[in-house]
This record gives sequence, structure tokens and C-alpha cells, in this order.
Amino acid sequence: IRAAELDKCLSKMGEDIPKKTRKAVDDLSRGIVNKLLHGPMQHLRCDGSDSRTLSETLENMHALNRMFSLETEISVLEQKIRAKVEQTQT
Repeated sequence: IRAAELDKCLSKMGEDIPKKTRKAVDDLSRGIVNKLLHGPMQHLRCDGSDSRTLSETLENMHALNRMFSLETEISVLEQKIRAKVEQTQT
């Protein structure tokens, strides 16, 4: 989404934009996206330290799947997370 919107913006600005300005706009869009995603990404990380963390991570994954109508295979991700938790607990 960011790249598509950036391309639209830059094309509206014209061909004669200096590279420095293009890079500044690119950096700006990247920074905004990173700041918006930082919090949600923190809630999707699971270090496997306890079952509560695992449970919360899976709940958050399911919520995001519903909110954004994602086609992500939650079961595959869930298996990977559970395997990671089991590996860290042994």
C-alpha cells in the first residue's frame, strides 16, 4: 500500500523532482508506516516464555485476520508459534 501510494504521489509531483526530494518523501512514508505498525507488531511477537503470551498472540492474530479480512492461514502460523514455544521450553 505504501509503495503504491508513494508512486501515485510522486507521479502527481511530476518528473522534475530532485532525487533528494524523492528520497525524503520515501523516507517520510516509510517512517509513518513503521510508526503506525510498531504497536500492533509488538503484540504479534511471541517469545514463547509462557502460555499466556502464546494465547494473547494467537488472539491478536485472529483479531487482525477478522479486522482486515486477511486470507492468512492462521493454523499454519499457530503451529509455527506453538513449535517455537515448545522448543524454548525444553
